[in-house]
Amino acid sequence: MSYTTKKSLLEAIQHGDQVSWSEFYDTYRPLIILRGRDFHLSADELEDLCQMVIIDIFKMGTRFQYDSAKGRFRDYLRRIISNNALDLLRRRPDNLPLEGNDSEWMENSHENRWEQEWQHHLLKQALMLLRSQVEIVTYQAFELYAVQGQDAEKVAAFLNIKVNMVYVAKSRVLPKLRRIIQRLREE
Repeated sequence: MSYTTKKSLLEAIQHGDQVSWSEFYDTYRPLIILRGRDFHLSADELEDLCQMVIIDIFKMGTRFQYDSAKGRFRDYLRRIISNNALDLLRRRPDNLPLEGNDSEWMENSHENRWEQEWQHHLLKQALMLLRSQVEIVTYQAFELYAVQGQDAEKVAAFLNIKVNMVYVAKSRVLPKLRRIIQRLREE
């Protein structure tokens, strides 16, 4: 997947770019699923949630203008996901309707989890971008040692490189990863 900023991706989907819609879906579907699990949705409901969120964004079409001054995109997306998840819960025949305070409590109780999910999502996006910017062995050494926490000697043996190269990979790649994450956060 090529790198597209959220802002340019949002602008492209406003114009109905099919490739951008596909990229948006592929990028945010895992996050939608994670958020839906916070609401204890079934597998079928999770699929419905993905479709509902995408449809809501699609319906906005050219009316949607993302303005970072009004708030972060992740907060906007979280609200769309949460509202649709609550709608799915309200549709369950065996559940009592959610009262205003119940839905408010549910939203607030998942605030920290959303932030963790968003940070994990950001890290996954950054690692995908990083992978395309460094040599494969360097990336593998970094991922195994710095991300997965494996022993440097074992990583070196597995990749058939010197142990020092594992440490060098981490020291060279970590600043790049931090810059990518910062750039993603600013978008």
